[in-house]
Amino acid sequence: MHPPGILLSRDLSALLDHRAVRWAILITAVFFLLFAHANQARIYSDAIRYSGEARAMADSGEYATLRFGQEPNHHGPLLFWLSAFAIKTLGPTPFAATLFSRLFGVGCVVMTAWLGSYLFGEKIGWISALALATNYTFFRNTTTLRMDSGLTFGVLLALAGYLRGERRWGPPLFYGGIAVAVLAKSIPGLLPLFLAPFHAILARQFYWPWRKPSIRWLCWSPLLLVPLAWWGYLSMHYGTAVFSSIVADFQESSHADISRLYQFFEIYVFGFGLSYILWLPFALVGTRMALRGAFDSKTETGKRAVLGLLLGWIGIVFLSGGLKPGEYERYLMPALPAISIMSAMAVVHILRDRIPAWLPGTVAALTVAAAIGMTCLPVSAKFGERQRMAAMEEILYRRLVPHSPVPIIRTTTMSKGKNPPGFWADQGRCRFFFGRDSRPTTIAEAREAAARGRFAAIVPKADYPVVADQLKLAPLIETDFWVLVEVGSGNDIVLASQRASNKGSSETASE
Repeated sequence: MHPPGILLSRDLSALLDHRAVRWAILITAVFFLLFAHANQARIYSDAIRYSGEARAMADSGEYATLRFGQEPNHHGPLLFWLSAFAIKTLGPTPFAATLFSRLFGVGCVVMTAWLGSYLFGEKIGWISALALATNYTFFRNTTTLRMDSGLTFGVLLALAGYLRGERRWGPPLFYGGIAVAVLAKSIPGLLPLFLAPFHAILARQFYWPWRKPSIRWLCWSPLLLVPLAWWGYLSMHYGTAVFSSIVADFQESSHADISRLYQFFEIYVFGFGLSYILWLPFALVGTRMALRGAFDSKTETGKRAVLGLLLGWIGIVFLSGGLKPGEYERYLMPALPAISIMSAMAVVHILRDRIPAWLPGTVAALTVAAAIGMTCLPVSAKFGERQRMAAMEEILYRRLVPHSPVPIIRTTTMSKGKNPPGFWADQGRCRFFFGRDSRPTTIAEAREAAARGRFAAIVPKADYPVVADQLKLAPLIETDFWVLVEVGSGNDIVLASQRASNKGSSETASE
């Protein structure tokens, strides 16, 4: 007779070894990881600009008009359309703005799990999905409004259609995935058009266009006209302006120098290595295994082709990222599923082709502990940003003329015809949180307006000490980026400041 503790341990181990339980744990953990505190998330950098454009699109209903200042959008409209729909339905909240980016992220994890399982077995599929979900670059660019998760999902969808090309739904899924990827982020979405022939050549399954197997695929190629129609529409309305920035990027990047080479290694080698530090040793071992298998003539042709596909996939993404004049780790997002699969190959090899019960058990325990902690512990003060922005919107609604721009008082200005530093971030926040444009205002202009009566304005926190020293200000609400103030003189300013302070204290207490 075994003690109850040993029996419980055996039952728990048997439960965690069950295939369905392992997948349920992983999918639950992924949803929790990508959606935790989704409505309190901070939107920053380019994402706030994209969010502002999505709300402007939702408010106006003009889904065919998408511009960044005077420049037509050439990145792809899909995430803007979907985010505008979410904002229209759920309101201008961080959850709505980032909803579809997060959903595409979940789709990327699921498709990576399927791809790893189909190519190398279920164990590698499970661990590759875990490796992708816990990668910082993937997490950071999926839980905000960026186009990279939609791009990566489309690439994975296309590769799934290609690898299952013998099925009737294979070719349409291949071209449909490319359409999603191209509508998400333009030219990088064409990646599967290079990977599929590359793999077919390695697998010795490449056919000329007039052969019967190729004709079946070419019959579905008109699906590529779906994303191309968007750029056709832009060229009809804006001429060649939409393509000029893309061409300028490649022309600028053609002048290679030492500084660009250093930047490449700094961002794509050292920076990515740090963000992937948890799985980096396994990725290096997996890469070595893939290289040995791909160049080993004794390896079966199909397996060599698959290993070559993964290596070529990673190489093309790194190379295309290096061609951009501005290099960011997020440009490597489409390669993360392949890197995760190779990491999983190394892990399964080290674990001798098995997943010990402690691995899904640890994932489950961490997920439960995080859920309990988020439920029981008070929300951190930094998560009150959305509430403070909502309070700002209410005050501006009362103080400003409807639909008028929000004055942004800055100490730095640019020459005539150019925007001051931080303009696009200010514009994005104003459009997303307030439904208004922003208007750069100098201290002299604010002083002149104050002479005619008090008015509400916003001052960036970095500029606030200088502006407050030169103007009579009443700070009403402070956020991580801005201070909402009233500009003027007299007792009204003092009373307004006191009322705002009391209101802020009561809101903090209620939270």
